[in-house]
Amino acid sequence: MIRLLTTKLIAVVLLGVSALNAMAGDVALVIGNRGYYRWSPAFFAERAANAADALRRAGYTVISGGDLSIEGTRRTLHLLGERLGDADRLVIVLNGHFAHSASDSWFLPVDAFTPNPISLNYEGLSLNLLLDIAASRPGRAALFLGLPAGGMATTGGIQPGLGDLDIPQGVFVARGTPVDIALTVGRDFLAPGAGLASALAAAPDSVIGSGYISDASSLSAGGPVAGGGTPEEGYWQAVLDIGNEKAMRAYLNAWPNGAHAAEAQAWLDAQIVRTPEDIAREQEAALNLNREARKEIQENLTLLGYNTRGIDGVFGRGSRSAIAAWQRDQGIEVSGYLKAGQINRLDRMARAKARELADEARRKQQEMEDADRKFWVDSGAAAGNEQGLRRYLRNYPDGLYADIAELRLRAIQDDKSNRLNAQEKRVWEQAEAQDTEAAYQDYLNRYPNGAFAEDARDRLQKLEDQEERKAETAAARAEEDALRLNDFGRSLIEQQLAKLGVDPGPLDGKFDRQTRKAIRQFQRSRNLPVTGYLTRDTVVRLVAEAGR
Repeated sequence: MIRLLTTKLIAVVLLGVSALNAMAGDVALVIGNRGYYRWSPAFFAERAANAADALRRAGYTVISGGDLSIEGTRRTLHLLGERLGDADRLVIVLNGHFAHSASDSWFLPVDAFTPNPISLNYEGLSLNLLLDIAASRPGRAALFLGLPAGGMATTGGIQPGLGDLDIPQGVFVARGTPVDIALTVGRDFLAPGAGLASALAAAPDSVIGSGYISDASSLSAGGPVAGGGTPEEGYWQAVLDIGNEKAMRAYLNAWPNGAHAAEAQAWLDAQIVRTPEDIAREQEAALNLNREARKEIQENLTLLGYNTRGIDGVFGRGSRSAIAAWQRDQGIEVSGYLKAGQINRLDRMARAKARELADEARRKQQEMEDADRKFWVDSGAAAGNEQGLRRYLRNYPDGLYADIAELRLRAIQDDKSNRLNAQEKRVWEQAEAQDTEAAYQDYLNRYPNGAFAEDARDRLQKLEDQEERKAETAAARAEEDALRLNDFGRSLIEQQLAKLGVDPGPLDGKFDRQTRKAIRQFQRSRNLPVTGYLTRDTVVRLVAEAGR
């Protein structure tokens, strides 16, 4: 998933300024999307390819792609993650459609569905994520965002285009038309000796810059030197522009005996005070939490009702906000960072919550099964009454007797079919073969009181329900796909369902009709959205109830 890249690549060295050349290794990500399935293209992906070529000529290691699908975007980001570790400068160029909420903006792959708050977490590339990555290289990281004219359909409070970006200190962001953005990267910002401020001034009027803008920083090999002089002088000028502890210490690491070493040390001695947040961050870092430990913390927080925006073992903004909210509710110092004792408390609370939820689920499951059995008898379904069987399936589509009810109805249908006149039988068989609203409606128009009129109405209602929930089902399917479970992982899920008393069928790692039914039964008894797919909340509840 996209959030695989949220590994905090925060280096001790200032990644912030530079007149140094690219020998430490510069990395660029370039994506140009044109062939959107649902929206008309208003720009050219090949322009992004031109920007990629210019970056390669400038010495960057370029990871690029055009018209990338969701899966293609994930693979490209995986390549970027592999090359980020020791990279000096970072340039990201994105030409394509964007969408935003009040808290984040996303770059959209070409096969993204109509953006909504759920699907964006799995289909879109979060700009908050990219800005977090860029923040680890203040003064040496830039994002270029090409925005096509026109909008696209969005739902659930999501808006087309870019929202307000919370740009970290030392990060440069430029936005403009896709063509101008792609051209200006190679022509202006990679020009020999061009600083960010000078390059922005030379760029077309459509290109708007924000964030860190200084001629002490450059994207080109060799870089500018503010006011002339040596690379050290250019570096020092940028350090003064940024003016924080990380910048000063980076200068001292690069030039421990430099011309401004004493000045940098004096600045540190006079102004640097470790804040409570610094102390909390260091205490958590000292715990050396591995990815699995962080995933368990995210699971615990999610189980307790705190949204971490993903369970990926990476503490991004969502996880930090969830930790802070939990700390606030517990009446302890709010920092967004965890101490060992807090992790233990969180684990105890989550275990207690899991037991509580499991007991509640068992009670509800028993109540549902008792009501199911009673309805089976009271409706007349148990006696084989056709109307009773239909009523039962409408109320309990995944009920204890659903399979029996369907078999009995099929037997009744077969009997009717044998007694039908040839013409009505042919029309009904065509409707069943096509299985569309139009086909069933055509049968009802011809035979409003026909032998299969009730069957047609039942099927029409199911198709209408499926259409209404199409977006929700697609988002749930995408959420399950993002888990990328193999047969072994799926078999573990089946084992957990069976352990909780829900029959998934053979424990073979194949999610067949019976498995989907079991997932729906589990979701229904836990008051979760009933989709039949493994959403985040479904997996958290399964893990909590079966594994604790």
